Amino acid sequence: MRIPILGCGLGWSGLGFYRGMMDYQHTVSKYEHPYLYTSQFLHGIAGTICYLNPCLVFIFVPKELYRLEVNLRGMEHEKTTDKYNEIM
Repeated sequence: MRIPILGCGLGWSGLGFYRGMMDYQHTVSKYEHPYLYTSQFLHGIAGTICYLNPCLVFIFVPKELYRLEVNLRGMEHEKTTDKYNEIM
């Protein structure tokens, strides 16, 4: 019973880390800031913290469902927008 719960927690936190890194890459490409790997890593850590915060789960679940719908429908133009790439 503990293994599936642990797997879900690790997967959700990993998704938060990935979303934080993608948010940083989107910001760098949009505003032409210098690209720093440490800043990307710190954005990933911030994404993990946000995704693991139980008070913010109700924000991130609908956002992930929106991203899932964009991917399933193949709306590639939507993937470059701020709404898709921002964490919150």
